[in-house]
Amino acid sequence: MESNPRKLLDEFIPEAMGKQFVIPVYQRKYTWTVKKQLVQLKKDLIGLIEDESSQKQHFLGTIVYLENIVDYKTERSVVDGQQRLVTMFLIAHAMKSIAENEYRAREIDETYLQNYSEKMGSRYRQRLYPSVADGNDYLIIAEGRYDEINKESESNIVRNFLYLQSELRNLVQEYTFDRVLYALKRFSIVYIKLDERDNAQQIFESINSTGERLTASDLIRNFIMMDKSNEEQTTLYTTYWRRLEEVFNDSRAMEDFFRYYLAAITGKYSAKHVLYQAFKDYWYEEREKSSDAKLMEKLVRYSNYFASLYYKKPTGKYSEIQSDFQSLESMMPAPFVLELSEWYYKDQLITEEQYFEVIKVLNNYQIRRYFNGDDTSRISKAFPTYIKNVQRYAEKSGFENIVDIVIYVLVTRNQSNNMAVPTDKSLKANLLNANAYTMRLTRWLLEKIENNDNSATLDMSKLSIEHIMPQTSTYYWEEKADAAGEDYTGLVNTIGNLTLVSKPDNSAAGNKDFETKKKIFEDTLHIRMNKSLYEMTEWTSKSITDRSVELIHRLISMYPYLRSNGNYKYDASRNIFLEAQGIKASGYLHENGTVTIYSGSEIYSKIKNISSDYLGETRQELLNNGVIEEAIGGLQFVQDYTTSSVSKAAALLLGGSRNGWEYWKDENGIILNESLRKKNKI
Repeated sequence: MESNPRKLLDEFIPEAMGKQFVIPVYQRKYTWTVKKQLVQLKKDLIGLIEDESSQKQHFLGTIVYLENIVDYKTERSVVDGQQRLVTMFLIAHAMKSIAENEYRAREIDETYLQNYSEKMGSRYRQRLYPSVADGNDYLIIAEGRYDEINKESESNIVRNFLYLQSELRNLVQEYTFDRVLYALKRFSIVYIKLDERDNAQQIFESINSTGERLTASDLIRNFIMMDKSNEEQTTLYTTYWRRLEEVFNDSRAMEDFFRYYLAAITGKYSAKHVLYQAFKDYWYEEREKSSDAKLMEKLVRYSNYFASLYYKKPTGKYSEIQSDFQSLESMMPAPFVLELSEWYYKDQLITEEQYFEVIKVLNNYQIRRYFNGDDTSRISKAFPTYIKNVQRYAEKSGFENIVDIVIYVLVTRNQSNNMAVPTDKSLKANLLNANAYTMRLTRWLLEKIENNDNSATLDMSKLSIEHIMPQTSTYYWEEKADAAGEDYTGLVNTIGNLTLVSKPDNSAAGNKDFETKKKIFEDTLHIRMNKSLYEMTEWTSKSITDRSVELIHRLISMYPYLRSNGNYKYDASRNIFLEAQGIKASGYLHENGTVTIYSGSEIYSKIKNISSDYLGETRQELLNNGVIEEAIGGLQFVQDYTTSSVSKAAALLLGGSRNGWEYWKDENGIILNESLRKKNKI
């Protein structure tokens, strides 16, 4: 490794005459912008121009490169620093474009921009070979075809060149060309030249850990491609990676996808700060039995599943199911549906009808929990576990039972924990008094109810939610509701007091009395739910409650409580439950005495205060690995976890040393000492 300081424009680039700086395809696109970087760069330049000593320098950062010989040509493959290097080349091109005469322009061209020993059209003619994604925009500038520049382009290459060209022209007019160029020559860098013994990927990771954070997807791209030849990199990029970029419009969206992808494959979420390492571990293991191309093909395949489920407009026979799925705007089931898609599209283990019926079950699960007011964070990490459990049961009992198996995993197995699907009774009790107006999905629910079993689907795009009894109370409405203050506020926002009207009608309705509002409803009788309102003679608290009950029943009818028909693997009598110290947990007692603690099981909130606790390190390790997670009120398991005994399972949940036989109970509420143990089932 060789390291030295250099003036970027005065020394480092001119010293590379006859060589070419190459931005490998694994590097992310040129991302510097006018607002974030170039405005400050201009201020720094003015500082150098106005420096009376003419000796001050401005340090831009580090440029790391690996020098390779390709077909007897020297390439400097940039490992880090492409943003500042490309920007300096754009500055040189801008100075050339505004040069006062052709001789100055040629001087800049020969010194910084082109290798004149190479013939025109040669790949090595330009001193900079940009990334594939930026190549066409840069080439137009490099060849001086300024009239072909699309000034409306979204490209940072184009935008930054036009900005630099304009601002440098202004500076030249104010200070002279030579003075500006001399100041530009005092931007400095430290270059690091790697040799074959250096681990370029490791150095890249170390450098970028302290700079502007690269996303995991940036690092993953570099990891996959860095050890390849430029030709291999280009093939992987154009054949596979570019297709990922077409699905995900930014690297952070792609980062989230990689997290869902790994969770689908491995059955567990990786925390964001360890996602890159988790992906490397996965890739190294899989590459032993496959190839980079096949693994990339799998990534692209899963990205297409993701796009189809979340991005593309639903069409066809099952469009309503997919539309419901997209309306929820939930990424929680992403790992589940990605693996489910593989079973349908590639493995052909399930039919199209089964595929969408499973998604319908997922919709049901999420919708009922949402309108019950259940904490969604409690189930966000459970879906990778769910899909692996479904897979195990299906492999044993047959994929023809896939829909019932999914109901078993999501509903039946969760009946006694925090991941449970709310019963009709619970859903009615909670939604009856909930502030439905603040719920994001309330408008969606009203639209679903309106269009359910309606042969002529109503266009809802120009409708808005209207309070029948107005939000702002008046004496008239308080008397009708027999409520004031907080009681009025609680009643006015319940779902029974909400309907859909056109936006002009919403404004006109205001705080008017019910008879006046009915005239507005008369204009919207094409909305079926408003027809029944128009037929009413008064609107009271009882009217609101009755309508709330009606709408909730419609919700329950459309998304009923589901029950599975089979057990599939476990003996139901071995399901065990723990309720102590304010927590609830559930699990399964295996015949060998081990216990699987189910996801959703809670951990005692004051467990750190127990001096006799001997499983603190184990608990911390589970937290680090994402098996348990911080939740409202304390820790909870977000993945199933198997312990060696009932006592260790109890100790993990409650802290200290516990006799699990006295804490865990069977499905009848009898402690295990008096049930399974005494029946000699262990």
